Amino acid sequence: MEDSHILPVSHQNEKISRKSKKHLTKSTNSVFEAINNKWPTNPLEIAQELGETPKGNVKRLSSKYVYHFKKLKKLGLIDMKKLGNTYVAWPMDMEKLRVLHEIIREGD
Repeated sequence: MEDSHILPVSHQNEKISRKSKKHLTKSTNSVFEAINNKWPTNPLEIAQELGETPKGNVKRLSSKYVYHFKKLKKLGLIDMKKLGNTYVAWPMDMEKLRVLHEIIREGD
């Protein structure tokens, strides 16, 4: 019974993700692509990946990318967690694989 409930929910999330991806701004989309290419990652790593270097205020640069992280999280495209003073993000597809791995491991 539980399996029949899980499949439609994940299928519905995939539809939401595809729709959400169409409405991303250019800068948010580039952050999303960078997260997909290199994960897990943090805002400063994404800034370097996109060619920005911290010229002074690292906190301001980090905040700029945390904004995009939160936007992507709200759309269901990434998952993120705060570790210490920074955030770490990874694609939601990888989170789904992690959950499947746990389910399979429980079955053994």
